[in-house]
Amino acid sequence: MRIDKHGNMELTEEEDADLLERLEIPESEHDDPPVEIECVGMENDVATFKATNTKTGKHVLMVFDLTSPD
Repeated sequence: MRIDKHGNMELTEEEDADLLERLEIPESEHDDPPVEIECVGMENDVATFKATNTKTGKHVLMVFDLTSPD
């Protein structure tokens, strides 16, 4: 994960595929998935985001170390 120059979160291809699987997004919706992502906390160079499948309400937490070069 990285933050682009506009402040948007960008996931790697692997992170994106994992997120869609964990949120149980059907493959037919992968081009425009019903996902909302919000930052729920930042502490000690660690960012926590909540990703929600807006159709089902299922959500997962994603934690990223902001000091990692990836």
